[in-house]
Amino acid sequence: MNNKIDDSKALTTPWTLKVFNSIPGNPTIIGLGFVVTLFTVFFAGRYVASANSESTPADFRLTIVHLLLTAYSAFAYIYLLSSAKKAARDLAPTDRRNTLAAHSVDHAGTHHWWALVLAGVVGILVQTYFTVATTTDSEPWNWSHLSYDVQWMRILGPIFSAWISCLLYVLVIESFRLSKLSENIESLDLLDLSPYRPFVRQGLTNALLVAGFASVFSIFLLEPGFGLLIIQLSLLFTVFATVGLMLPLSGIRRKISLAKSEERQWCTQQIKATRDQFKEGRQGQKTLSDILAYQQLIENIRNWPFDSPTLTRFALYLLIPFGSLLGGVIIERAVDLLLS
Repeated sequence: MNNKIDDSKALTTPWTLKVFNSIPGNPTIIGLGFVVTLFTVFFAGRYVASANSESTPADFRLTIVHLLLTAYSAFAYIYLLSSAKKAARDLAPTDRRNTLAAHSVDHAGTHHWWALVLAGVVGILVQTYFTVATTTDSEPWNWSHLSYDVQWMRILGPIFSAWISCLLYVLVIESFRLSKLSENIESLDLLDLSPYRPFVRQGLTNALLVAGFASVFSIFLLEPGFGLLIIQLSLLFTVFATVGLMLPLSGIRRKISLAKSEERQWCTQQIKATRDQFKEGRQGQKTLSDILAYQQLIENIRNWPFDSPTLTRFALYLLIPFGSLLGGVIIERAVDLLLS
């Protein structure tokens, strides 16, 4: 226990979140400002460098996707850290004598700097593989032979890849922490699971953030040569979206399962007692039909604390990338018709 507590002292708030929190103003306005600034710098440089004649339409489209991915990955990462802290606060137990649970709440949104660096390096290595696999007609990093648009892609690729890799790492760690908070629940009312909605809310948030990135990334399918890699990464994103939904709920699921087992045992005891009273010709306070109805009510409670609408929303989240791809195809065709 002491080792875990001492180890938590090495945790720190990621620098990205520190910078974001240090900027005054509405978070949405800050995010839009970052996006506008990024695109303004790109187009201004493109105009000054007279890059239109050097770049192909395909390079230009791919660079726009890189800009979108960079903006999205940065703020999805920040939003995940912030939402995880909020979920942990909402689930903070009133009895804080459980030191491990207390530290799980206090250190939500904080991580080891070296773990985030390692996650970022992994993302950069994945991006390097992606670049090599999709570049067939030139040297990927021969800077003097690269157009303005491709130079931006080479710069932005490692940046958004590092951010998304950190996002996926944080998603797993924060989900595990939320799951651990369930260990501090001593009693659970199966007929009122509303106090544990933050688990479901965070699970859906995780899935939505992963699906959002996948939806932007799927636009690469509009260009040739990306099909196989997109399929591989789509499977990876689906796995992380599922983990993001289920992992925060795994701890409370065990608690619900245990509570249902205890209620089953109580129902069995009451059924036996009522049966004995019936055989002896005595009338008890509880009827057999009442006990059986309550037993059925308990059995109908799901071990996973979400309902059908939650599963529907999750399924819709997984379909977002397909909708994004369809929208991209329609826009591309419309632009071609206008320019023809």
